[in-house]
Amino acid sequence: MKRPRILLLNPWIHDFAAYDLWARPMGLLVLGKLLRVGGWDPVLVDCLSTSHPLMEPVKVRDQTHGRFARTPIPKPPALADVARTYSRYGVHPHLIAADLSSLARPEAVLVTSMMTYWYPGVREAVDLVREIFPGVPVLLGGVYASLIPEHARRHIAADEVITGPGETALAKALFRHTRKRLNGRSAVPHLALTPELDLMEHIRFLPLLTSRGCPMRCTYCASGRLVPSFLRRAVPDVIEEIHSARVKFGVRDIALYDDAFLVDAPAHAIPILEAAAEQAPGMRWHTPNGLHAAAIDARVARAMKKAGFETIRLGVESSSDTFHEQTGKKVSFQAVTAAVRHLKDAGFRTDQIGAYLLVGVPGQSRQQIEQDVERCLEAGAYPKLAEYSPIPGTALWPKAREAAKYPIDREPLFHNCTLLAAAEPGVDAQFLGGLRACIRRLVESIA
Repeated sequence: MKRPRILLLNPWIHDFAAYDLWARPMGLLVLGKLLRVGGWDPVLVDCLSTSHPLMEPVKVRDQTHGRFARTPIPKPPALADVARTYSRYGVHPHLIAADLSSLARPEAVLVTSMMTYWYPGVREAVDLVREIFPGVPVLLGGVYASLIPEHARRHIAADEVITGPGETALAKALFRHTRKRLNGRSAVPHLALTPELDLMEHIRFLPLLTSRGCPMRCTYCASGRLVPSFLRRAVPDVIEEIHSARVKFGVRDIALYDDAFLVDAPAHAIPILEAAAEQAPGMRWHTPNGLHAAAIDARVARAMKKAGFETIRLGVESSSDTFHEQTGKKVSFQAVTAAVRHLKDAGFRTDQIGAYLLVGVPGQSRQQIEQDVERCLEAGAYPKLAEYSPIPGTALWPKAREAAKYPIDREPLFHNCTLLAAAEPGVDAQFLGGLRACIRRLVESIA
């Protein structure tokens, strides 16, 4: 019996800046696995592909990540006064249109979404699908759809907006719109965390998810709202995925997508890392999402080194213990200092140990940011400034809305981290740009 065809679409980004930091459409790849096992024939069209055969090659770092292709476009009226170039990031629309037109008509289209302020790219992608496949049901999910579904229903021409983890709602949604069933999903629950890599054109690295969700509830983070429960995979399944990707696709790099990889490390992370070091030596691990510094002791640091960690990012956010007391008790700076010391003792360099610092948080002064940078440098880490984006539904949202210079509750474009919407006076792009330049010089002098 012929399998029903389903299109998975990763839309463009419309923004002032975007960088391919180990970015892959993990949600769609995971659903692709579930769909294939369930009797469907998924095909992925990735508007953010950096390796489209008809596109000029995009410069990538170590053949793994780098810049997206970019086309300047008019700014939305709400952002007209921002003195920066606004662009569409990804493959040119005429190439995506040609790719879509070459496909057999699908039974349905699944579209993902990420940042709330990237919704114009989602709208453009959905409108193109509507034009090429009129009458085909379009289902929208992902972060934006989950955080502000009512806005998505008003502004995106989708037949249904799915909130939360797609696996739980997908089968019923597909049956509602196509009268076709998704089979066998109850028999393969672990597949809900495994991406179907061969849906991508070029597989440069393994996007790895060993757990989903986070047990912490930090006031600035939406993880708990997007994924209410914390689920971890079995260690042998993770090792098998790493081994399979290495043998089948020749990958040597792993991008760890977990939000809480090191939580209860003796029961989860350490067994994975020790098995990976033994059974898949020579792999290079990267942690763009950040690791919980409080969980890094000497044993964890040694296991990370043996497994082949190359790019380490710690979720520090602030050197102020008062900040952490008020936002979720994620870590103390004493624990950060200890974590960096353990990593250094294990053989990692300062330029490998990045410390994410939130900047532009409501009530945060320039002096606090400068102190955060200074203390991280003294501890031996590389400060990485991350502009705060107000996220609807988080505990910090009301305070951000009160402090914001823009009507962030009415227009998601104002959530853009570039705008520093809720920052204190003086915490602006010029200040942060100068601080970043100073950090680079200091770290280079240490190296």
